[in-house]
Amino acid sequence: MNISVIIPIYNVQEYLSQCLDSLYEQIDGSVEVILVNDGSTDDSQAICEEYARKFPNTILVNKENGGLSDARNAGTVVATGEYIYYLDSDDWLAPDAIKTLYDFAEGNNCEVVQGGFYYAYDDHLLYDAKYKEPFVLDRNEAMLQLIKNDYVKNFAWGKLYKSEIVKSYPFPKGKYFEDSYWQHLVMNEVTNYGIVPTPLYYYRQRSSSISGEFSIKNLDLLKGYEERLKFVQELYPKYLDVMSEKLWLMGYSFTESAKNKCDAKTIHAFTEFWQRINESYQTLFDVELHSNIKYRFWKTFPKLIKFYDFTNKIIDRVFRKSTFVKVEYNGWL
Repeated sequence: MNISVIIPIYNVQEYLSQCLDSLYEQIDGSVEVILVNDGSTDDSQAICEEYARKFPNTILVNKENGGLSDARNAGTVVATGEYIYYLDSDDWLAPDAIKTLYDFAEGNNCEVVQGGFYYAYDDHLLYDAKYKEPFVLDRNEAMLQLIKNDYVKNFAWGKLYKSEIVKSYPFPKGKYFEDSYWQHLVMNEVTNYGIVPTPLYYYRQRSSSISGEFSIKNLDLLKGYEERLKFVQELYPKYLDVMSEKLWLMGYSFTESAKNKCDAKTIHAFTEFWQRINESYQTLFDVELHSNIKYRFWKTFPKLIKFYDFTNKIIDRVFRKSTFVKVEYNGWL
């Protein structure tokens, strides 16, 4: 398997050995492992050095702290594999995860293959059981599903990529939720996008992680989606209604969340963004969201939007059928 696995590492001494053991137990010397120590101040570097001594197929990159994107980019630059796989250092892999994705990519001529994953909590796992069998999407189908963020996900981790593609698109440095700025650029280069629904990745749920709690950092996600809107408007205009709806609904939701959870400065930042996109894209939203009931309600009866939200929340709880399955969990499987 001609693969480079890139692991960005920053102050994860508590989780790092579990992550690395789950990888090294399923690969041989044909898989290149690139550990990028992003200026850790705990014992993460020592752990990396221990594994680098033990496994000769390991490259250790020590660098000053620059954030997740910068660490991934540093690993991508030195990677020599035909494929690249990004593994976050507080997560871990199911047995044969790498080989499963590689075999599917080779067998179906896929530039990218996405594996299923578990949301890994302390005492249970959740996974989406919506799809049972692997399948392949062409570029247009994959782009649409990425925009919807249904079964094609924004996450960079847990996917096997042709290295020639991702080497052409560095992650944006200094951004949170960097995948939202990056994933559609990669998607635009694929011919075949594979999906293997079987959970192959354990995505650890930590309250201290970037995605674990709502904060001013979420504003970067909205800005990433605004960039994607412009990208879709230029290259995939037939999906502009879906992308417009995604940005508008997320902007509304995040602004309301900020009002309920955040300080005055954060509330102002989200409110300012919300006002700006509604002014900048008013014509676009009016055209593309004409059939969106919430948007029309917001435009026509703005003082009653809270009542609308409350009513729909109740309806959703009563009638929504979740495809997620819960699995009891008592430690590393």
